[in-house]
Amino acid sequence: MQLTKDKLLFLGIGFLIVSFFLTLDLPAFWDAKSKFLRADWLYTHQFSSLIVPTHLNSGHPPLWLWGLAGFWTVFGKSLWAARLLLLIVNIGVWVQLLRLARSLFVKNVPIVLVFLLAIEPTLLAQTTNLNNDMLLLFFVLLALNSLIAARGLWFTVALVGMLFTNLRGIYCLLAIGCIHALLYRFKLLEVLKPAGSVLPKRFNKSYRSVLLPYLVSLGLFGLFLGYQYQELGWVIVTPNKTYAGHREAAGLMRIVKNTAAFAKNLLEYGRFLVWLPLLFLLVKTGVTKSKTLSASSQILLVSLVVFLTVFFLGMVPFSNPMGPRYFMICYILATVLFINLLYETNWISAMRRKLVIAVVGLGFITGHFWIYPATIAQGWDSSLAYLNYFPLEQQMFDYLEKNQINTQNIGTNLPLGNRWVSLAKNNNSEDPKFSELDLTTNAFVLLSNVENSTSDQDIKTLRNQWEVVTEIKQLGVFLTLYKKPTLP
Repeated sequence: MQLTKDKLLFLGIGFLIVSFFLTLDLPAFWDAKSKFLRADWLYTHQFSSLIVPTHLNSGHPPLWLWGLAGFWTVFGKSLWAARLLLLIVNIGVWVQLLRLARSLFVKNVPIVLVFLLAIEPTLLAQTTNLNNDMLLLFFVLLALNSLIAARGLWFTVALVGMLFTNLRGIYCLLAIGCIHALLYRFKLLEVLKPAGSVLPKRFNKSYRSVLLPYLVSLGLFGLFLGYQYQELGWVIVTPNKTYAGHREAAGLMRIVKNTAAFAKNLLEYGRFLVWLPLLFLLVKTGVTKSKTLSASSQILLVSLVVFLTVFFLGMVPFSNPMGPRYFMICYILATVLFINLLYETNWISAMRRKLVIAVVGLGFITGHFWIYPATIAQGWDSSLAYLNYFPLEQQMFDYLEKNQINTQNIGTNLPLGNRWVSLAKNNNSEDPKFSELDLTTNAFVLLSNVENSTSDQDIKTLRNQWEVVTEIKQLGVFLTLYKKPTLP
């Protein structure tokens, strides 16, 4: 049976709906928890202000928070309402992925290979995570597709959405602007001639029509920043001590470490199976004079290089930790370009193409089983490995209750003291109280590899000198309860 665009659309939506029901009761995880806390403020204060106060505010624009609080207002505060919002965003991303594949796959690439994009580990993990990254990705993909198809109105909507979703939207807008200028400079949009273009000459050639979406989006964002400054007295760089350190300039050694982290984020979870062969194909194509890239592949290459450059220059010199989820658009562009080059290169046989695609798909699937030692920081929300944590957490709580161990005697860096936030409940629950991790004062310590805050030295001390009370494991994720060796 040949898979048409409509069949692929419905297959993808069906998968996302099934995923919605499977994760219906899955709590917010990591940064999504802080989004829940801020959305709860908007919800409980009935949108008396469009922004949250400074003690909760990280500086990011609140579009995702507005969505969460709005859905809670309509459907009642619950996990399922938040996940309904995520489902709608996920479907939007899938539609945009299909559009991107239809526009930029070369002619002989089977459209079914769009599923290779869909199973990219970090993208797949983010479809289950209640953070704002999927919303940002939707707007970035919408911007690229609207630019290619010369749809000025949707392009404007996409730019506004990027700026109001996350501060990284500023980088994305800068990247889109550079891409737009380069594609115009090299006349690639004219060569591509996408089906369904609307007013291509005006949108791609008239300076006024080109600049208007950027002016409108920046103008609206400027109005929002003015409103925030009037309300809080600051914009973008928050005085909140919890987040202010993420906006500082990095020293030389930190820049070196950030560069290594940047490369690690691109290559891990099986993605090296795309990036390394992609570099090989680009080099081989570049040094073979008889070979030229198609217009689609040139657009992809320009877009990929621009996004990588903007992200590198915008993130590496600063102190904010980088997560693999920040670069999802780069993974998508690299994979589409890689597929195109496989099919544009006539010295690769059909059998070898299928073998390479199968290996990449297997690498993406096994990427969810990449688990680093506890002393190495890991982006847990960037693969489905994090799903193993929640049943372990419940088992540990059951163990503590059964053995009557007072949680206030337990030090941990896990955010266990306000579970009402991650479960989307009202702040009236009796959540257990834990102590901050301090090996000099804690009688017990609860350690897990899903948090990156515990120092290497503390981990080594716990493993070498403290007594293990109980340890629960599942597919590389662990929760270990330690007891101070001097205790009976």
